[in-house]
Amino acid sequence: MSNKHQPAALLFLTAAIWGGTFIIVKESLNILRPMAVIAYRFTIAFFFLFFLFRRPALQNWRSAFRPGIGLGLILTFAFATQTFGLKYTTPAVSALLTGMNGVFVALIEIVFYHKKPTCPALLGLLAASCGLALITWPTEQFTLDRGVLLTLACALLYAWHIVALGRAVAGSDPATLTIIQFAVVATVAWVFTPGGVPSVLQMNAKTWGAILYLAIPATGVAFCCQSLAQRRLSPVATAIILATEPAFATLFSLLLGYEPFTWKLVVGGLLLIGGALLSTIGESFKPEAGKMIA
Repeated sequence: MSNKHQPAALLFLTAAIWGGTFIIVKESLNILRPMAVIAYRFTIAFFFLFFLFRRPALQNWRSAFRPGIGLGLILTFAFATQTFGLKYTTPAVSALLTGMNGVFVALIEIVFYHKKPTCPALLGLLAASCGLALITWPTEQFTLDRGVLLTLACALLYAWHIVALGRAVAGSDPATLTIIQFAVVATVAWVFTPGGVPSVLQMNAKTWGAILYLAIPATGVAFCCQSLAQRRLSPVATAIILATEPAFATLFSLLLGYEPFTWKLVVGGLLLIGGALLSTIGESFKPEAGKMIA
């Protein structure tokens, strides 16, 4: 694989890993409180990454400390709103609304940073959004309940995180930045876990397996992939590729018997993947492609 395609491949891997988390988090909430799920997830992820990257982390922590704290706080609110939202809505609706962060990224870039995405990137955004809605739009009546509102807030926070991360990795080591973010999220989550630390005796092997999946591949590995990729891709291109996450979520739901197979899955999946590729190609036409936006 050529170097120019590696960032996109890393983000597709991230989207695939994250696609498996919606059902797992939903099931975990039957045993643990939302903030406890986040606390366990990010504590284990922190120790996993620190063990792998302790030398660069100890060398580069000064330059990554301030942006890492800010990004960690954004990430804390993003995961809190998403996890609480999953208590009151379905994994499919959560995947749909979380995936709308691509729209919010484009709006943030346009409104606050006066960026002008290329026509292919905008067409990719439109195609991915249509595919996203086609695959995951619920069959029942769509209402703005608290689960929907919390997950919309999550999508906005994720978009903010993508834009901020795109600028932070220009001057900080990605692994160190990720480790600091995880430390912030874990600390805040433990502080706000009702009743203190949940007893490990209440967690069976299935629950521990879910937590380990959420912590290592879905948090430690996935966020490292995102940070590395965003050194080469713009926030808009990043958001478009990550918008394929609900397609993977739907695929896993189909394989596990949570979703029936329909034509919407095929057409929507093609729109999502096509939109992501179109956006990535469109971004490569820009003069600053492959460079971090200042």
